[in-house]
Amino acid sequence: MGRFIIKLLDDFRQFLADDGVTLTELSQKESFAITKQWTSSFAAQSKNLSEIHGRNAVEHWLKTTDENLILLFLSARISAFPISENSRPCTANRYEGRPIDLSAYNELEFAVFPESYEWTLIHTHEDGAFGGPYFLQSLNSSL
Repeated sequence: MGRFIIKLLDDFRQFLADDGVTLTELSQKESFAITKQWTSSFAAQSKNLSEIHGRNAVEHWLKTTDENLILLFLSARISAFPISENSRPCTANRYEGRPIDLSAYNELEFAVFPESYEWTLIHTHEDGAFGGPYFLQSLNSSL
């Protein structure tokens, strides 16, 4: 992992901590299982998903009240989104704290979602160019 990404990740963790949010990295096995479930839920075209993008997506995220959140750092192994050349496995983290605007750190390319997989907020380096971030939710969701 490049120095820039490591510094950015350190800055991101400090930014979260300053706002009362804690990230706890999960094991490789847990990360793999979460990535697999997230990919099958959100990284495929589906008529069962609704999409909100841009600032509206951020506003929707900020209003969520779900607990037991996961923050998943994405990689190029998930081909459904225009993400960077990060070929490392995705890493999942428990996100503990209130929703805060994470837009300034989209270079890290990540998704946040509840353990129920009812919705997800996705940030990628192409947020501005393609109208992101994106907030996807299952049409069966109670949101």
